[in-house]
Amino acid sequence: MIKTESVHQQEYCYLIELTGNLQTDLLVALSAAEQALGDWERVYSAKLPTWRLWTNANADTVRYVVSHVIARYSLPQNDYWLIQYHGNDHQHPKMLHPQFHTR
Repeated sequence: MIKTESVHQQEYCYLIELTGNLQTDLLVALSAAEQALGDWERVYSAKLPTWRLWTNANADTVRYVVSHVIARYSLPQNDYWLIQYHGNDHQHPKMLHPQFHTR
């Protein structure tokens, strides 16, 4: 019998795409509290530096965390795209407008 349950049980999946051209590793810049926000995964098939975050946190919390990681570590990317999916349903993403941050 095939088990069809998802590996991730969180309410949302966010796709975080940094728009810079350097392959910055966002995961090494996360604090313990930010890592505890959910399951972070690097998306290696993407052209731009991209991560997937499975979490129960709302979009404002995710925006806050990503913008502060970028600012705190002076990552070369000031701009990023954030896409929200509801759970494992990746058929109908909700595009959250790109947020621009300056140092």
